[in-house]
Amino acid sequence: MRNIRFCVDLVLWSAIAYLFVLPFSETRMEESMEPHPTSTEKPEEVSRDEPKIEKCFHMPRDKCPTDGQKCTRVDPVSVFCCDVDSFRLREALAIFMTQNTTNLHVSNATIKDLDVSQPIFRRLTSMALTDGNIGKIVGQFPKHSPIVCLNISNNNLSSITPQPPLSRPFAYLYALNVLDASSNNLTEFPLSLLQSNRKIHVDLSGNNYLPCKHFHKAMEVNSREPLLKFLHYNKTYCAIDLRYNWFKDVQIVQIDHVWVQKQLNESCQNIKPANINCTCTTVLELVVSKEATYVVGVDCSQRGLTEMPTNLPNNTVNLNVSYNNITSLQAISDDSTYDHLRWLVADYNDITSLVELEGSKFIDNFGLFSITNNKLHSIHPYVFSDRFDSTSATMLVAGNYIHCDCNTEKVLKPWLLENNKAIPDYKQLKCENIPNTAVFDLKEFQVCHTPRDWTDYIYYIIGLETLVLVLLVSKVSYDYWVFKTAGYLPWPANKMPRLPCDWLCE
Repeated sequence: MRNIRFCVDLVLWSAIAYLFVLPFSETRMEESMEPHPTSTEKPEEVSRDEPKIEKCFHMPRDKCPTDGQKCTRVDPVSVFCCDVDSFRLREALAIFMTQNTTNLHVSNATIKDLDVSQPIFRRLTSMALTDGNIGKIVGQFPKHSPIVCLNISNNNLSSITPQPPLSRPFAYLYALNVLDASSNNLTEFPLSLLQSNRKIHVDLSGNNYLPCKHFHKAMEVNSREPLLKFLHYNKTYCAIDLRYNWFKDVQIVQIDHVWVQKQLNESCQNIKPANINCTCTTVLELVVSKEATYVVGVDCSQRGLTEMPTNLPNNTVNLNVSYNNITSLQAISDDSTYDHLRWLVADYNDITSLVELEGSKFIDNFGLFSITNNKLHSIHPYVFSDRFDSTSATMLVAGNYIHCDCNTEKVLKPWLLENNKAIPDYKQLKCENIPNTAVFDLKEFQVCHTPRDWTDYIYYIIGLETLVLVLLVSKVSYDYWVFKTAGYLPWPANKMPRLPCDWLCE
């Protein structure tokens, strides 16, 4: 019995010891498998939701070898080289690189063609070539290369797209976690990074001439779940090509502009009616003493619309709905997505009235309202209140034929003449019912016709009464003068009966 009990106790204690030692042994094994970079940078905190960002092996310049050698072995798995060209680098690495070397940092290398397919790089997990002058990258990393961190920053590189163009240098870097290509002169985006189908942290800051369309393509490929995370996001810029007739220019913008444009393209598809395929663009609006914001321009021209589009993207300030069959502007007052609208071009439609805009935010804020060549029946100045009094708002109305009446001549015509600077084409607003007549040329007698009554003759009656009164006073005055000078009254006055008030004249 004692032997059996001793065996049971021995088994139990052995099991406890195994469970206690196992986590430590696994931890040591993991540590031995990981590279041991020596970095002067402070490690970043890793959130639970984000994958760990690896650090490339990096040594400061003051650690460069001083014994005449170009390279030195920092530790059993790390090699550091300085001030080498292609030949000396290959010669030094043949001496210092071993099968156990996993970390390499080369500082200030002058290499015309960096061939990344060399077998000497096959076992590296951290590869850094910084602060040098590299002409171009050639070759392709071997399949299943274990590189976790690749740093090629500050090398005056203009392209990391290798030759021949069909090769993809990063396609087989399935373990790659960080690519630092900052502070170069890159003009091409490494789209082959997307081939690994793995989340990668990319630093492209300091390359201001990378085409924005390449960033946009990368974001489109990763629309569902982004695979690329941009380090130093706020310091990463790209270039937009601008063309106007023969003039060409390049505008440098922060890559957030590309992300905003990507989101905008998605929201642009939600404009109603569905499937009208409006085009949307963004512009970074800079206002003094205000934070810069992105505003949106929407072009829905020539889409066969019979009503105004709704559900516009946020911050839509510019809308073009020309060359459609729209009959009403009611949506501008009813749809809240029009609240920021400041430029509206609605030329060549079938719009008949502007009364729907009364009290809308658009009337209070618009900078341009073009409604030329429509079917307006009338224009009511009260709709616009005093919008043109103190602002630079502009309204275009040419090509409309309105119904002209007396109110047009009495109200609309003076309003057009008063606001002629804000309505520069006012002379081209015509009358529908009076051929070849512009509103500003309208005369009162052409439109102000009313049926006559007795009040129309009141001035004639008053004039006649005044004349009779003057004649009567003149006759009495003449009779009095004759009586005083000749002593008798003229015949009409002599035959008149004597009145009680005659004593006043005696």
